[in-house]
Amino acid sequence: MSPSTSIITHRGLGWLVSQLDALPGLLDQTTARRVLTEADLSLEEVSAYVEERADAYMRRCVVRRENYELLVLTWRPAQGSVPHDHSGSLCGLRVVRGCLTEELFESGPDGQVRKTSSSRLEAGEVIVDPGVVVHTLRNATDNDELLVTVHIYSPPLPEVRRYAVAHEPPAALFLRRPSPDARVIAILGGGFTGAMTLANLLRHRNASEPPLHVVMIDRQAAIGEGIAYRTNDPRHLLNVPASRMSAWPDRPDDFLNFAQSNDPAVRPGDFLPRKTYGQYIRQTLNDLAESADDRISAEVVRDDATELLPSGSSGWTIQTAAGRTVEAQAVVLALGHRPPDDVFGRRWAGPRSRFVANPWAALVLSQIAPNEPVLVLGSGLTAVDAILTLGRADRAAPIIVVSRRGLMPMSHLPRPQPAADVSDMLSRWLDPAAPLTTRELVRSLRRRIAAASESGIDWRQVIDGLRPAIPSLWSRLNLAERSRFLAEVRPFWEIHRHRMSPEITDTIDRFRRNRTLEIARAPLVSAIADEDGVDITLFGSDRSQKRRMRVSWVINCTGPGVHDRHSTHPILRPLLEEGILVSDELGLGLCTDAVGRAIDAGGQVLPTLLVAGTLRKASLWESTAIPELRQQAQIAARTALATLSSARA
Repeated sequence: MSPSTSIITHRGLGWLVSQLDALPGLLDQTTARRVLTEADLSLEEVSAYVEERADAYMRRCVVRRENYELLVLTWRPAQGSVPHDHSGSLCGLRVVRGCLTEELFESGPDGQVRKTSSSRLEAGEVIVDPGVVVHTLRNATDNDELLVTVHIYSPPLPEVRRYAVAHEPPAALFLRRPSPDARVIAILGGGFTGAMTLANLLRHRNASEPPLHVVMIDRQAAIGEGIAYRTNDPRHLLNVPASRMSAWPDRPDDFLNFAQSNDPAVRPGDFLPRKTYGQYIRQTLNDLAESADDRISAEVVRDDATELLPSGSSGWTIQTAAGRTVEAQAVVLALGHRPPDDVFGRRWAGPRSRFVANPWAALVLSQIAPNEPVLVLGSGLTAVDAILTLGRADRAAPIIVVSRRGLMPMSHLPRPQPAADVSDMLSRWLDPAAPLTTRELVRSLRRRIAAASESGIDWRQVIDGLRPAIPSLWSRLNLAERSRFLAEVRPFWEIHRHRMSPEITDTIDRFRRNRTLEIARAPLVSAIADEDGVDITLFGSDRSQKRRMRVSWVINCTGPGVHDRHSTHPILRPLLEEGILVSDELGLGLCTDAVGRAIDAGGQVLPTLLVAGTLRKASLWESTAIPELRQQAQIAARTALATLSSARA
């Protein structure tokens, strides 16, 4: 029975829930401390939510409302969290059993944090923070005693911001005050593309050139990760073998060497945990920072860039949420993906406390119980991540994945093979004298794959052979043909182009065989939610009948949101409305020239405003994977340096 409906005879969980439910909005620190202190939270009181896991501490949800959530966390000896904050959600915590060690950290100018202090909390003690404290929590007991804690988050916490810890002082590059005559390059976005743009600026800048100051602005806690590599789940693997994941176009074995330096058993064809890649990017950047000359300085600003305005003849002014102003002579937009669009809109009725709008909110997924059925919207690689997180060994309730076509990503080969030579086919497609259509692309590709198969060449090798030419092919398609590709071909291209590792494929197949996982082609009709679950109505595959089900959670894995002036990064919206930037007609990204310089509504190139990453899909189509992004980061850095150099001449 839910604590909110049980007979309240003392100040246990039921009393605590009733106190929290009586609040009209978000909790404040005083109220959170009071209710946690006054509650009678013995181990017996919370025993129904105490659950041990061997690999990590366990989170169990007691109740989840729109303004707060109440959880019980169980920590085995030595289990703890990574350094994190709560993204602005108030956090109140009470120790029910055991001894909790809290370590506090402070941010450095290099985007990493360093430990400042440590304290211990015994059973009955309470701590409250407004959501901005960077800390770790750990069961530091010297015996086998469990640590059990009760947590209140207000509003509910979809995800924490995980920080990268450094044990050495920041490199001199980040401590150096910028020279008064330094030219400033601002990088908006600190994921892979933004971090590698900074790395390329450090690597390719000529030491004889005038002083340079680089400012990277990103609200995320750990630079170099972005969405893809932020995960801390070891089941989330890279979708490309280690031998093909170098961050440098001219150093193909760089990532493999990094991985083998930490684990000599790593093989070129291994698909490694994605969190390893974020560590690699930071190490790459740190190594370059240590060797940077004294005429370059840099800083990482952990904040949201809220305004970007032209300044002077060619410069830019950036305002941040915290009130900082940055004047830059050149700006690189490396903003990354937008969250998924709301697929329900008015078709959803009731509270949204059971709707996970952000599929990368792994913290929410970790508290979903194995007996709670889950509906996953979308069936691409993001959905695969969610399935892996939810698919614990003890999962008893089903995971139902629905999408318009019910297609899942294909698998990589067990062992990497070289790309096929498709130069003859490409020469026909790229012939400027012959028009190119989507239909011709599909027909020719199918014929080539069939012919290759007869010669023992796998279709994956044919697809890989196309990759270097995809931007050129995309540029040859007119607007109507691009639109036709997106509407008719894109879903099939995506599952063949963006593939799963063989290990993950085996896991997904096992889930389907034991009926833990169901994949359905079933368009949505409506959702009616209450505090405990969601009633879903779907069309059948032929739309002649409707299917109804009750689930505990709905997770939106439909992919990045559409980019246009109404639904884009907030900092871009005014620029789009004023014609300083232009979106393409298909909502893929921004209009740019061949090297990524933005183009305004009048068709003029803006030499000091560069675009790298997913926003270049408009002109390149392929703009999400490492081989493309590393090239863009290098081009953006070199173009920015050349532009500033020519302006000085």
